[in-house]
Amino acid sequence: MNKWWADWGIARGIERHNFLILRIARKRIESFPFHGRVVDLGCGKAPYKDIVLRTADEYIGVDWKNSMHDQSNVDVLADLSQPLPFDNAYADTATSFFVLEHLTEPDFFLSECSRILRPGGWLYMLVPFLWHIHEEPYDFYRYTHYGLRYLLEKNGFSEIIIEAQTGFWQTWWLSFNYHTTRFACGPLKYFWYPVWWLTQIIAPVMDKINPVHNHTHTTHYAVQARKAR
Repeated sequence: MNKWWADWGIARGIERHNFLILRIARKRIESFPFHGRVVDLGCGKAPYKDIVLRTADEYIGVDWKNSMHDQSNVDVLADLSQPLPFDNAYADTATSFFVLEHLTEPDFFLSECSRILRPGGWLYMLVPFLWHIHEEPYDFYRYTHYGLRYLLEKNGFSEIIIEAQTGFWQTWWLSFNYHTTRFACGPLKYFWYPVWWLTQIIAPVMDKINPVHNHTHTTHYAVQARKAR
């Protein structure tokens, strides 16, 4: 329970209705074995730079110039649907967290990820599935795990692991929370704060007790894939 209170504290000032999804994403990213030179494609504010540098030697944040995010942590400006400004076999690891849905040319992007990775290098991604449209109008696609596997294999990746990150209940309650933010105006927000907190506490428990189609009802997938040696 102390961990949940800590997450509530971290989320304070961000958006209390979604601290669960932030916690899930950060926990999964912490599990990726980053190493060597890491290129973070679509880094935004680079919220995971500290995690990457726990084990990696170098972090390079890449984002496009029209990003809606603060670019103070961006090292290289580049359009991710165009050729990336890196040599072949430049990186040991490539990452892309909640970015693939925003790219007009995802197939080409994955081919570029393969090109800039050294043989045996790893690609780590988080990719939305059942999630609302966001950062409009730059939100183009949603991917099933079958579609992700197809695109990765097509572009020379193997040892592919694609894992659902939430089950039905976490997906459902988070959708409910996002929907009800429109009603949290003025004093009414003090009614919704405990509702949102409670839903995010009980949702993971509900998924453990009643795991309803976890692989098909998920907010997003975690993906890891290796470039052929």
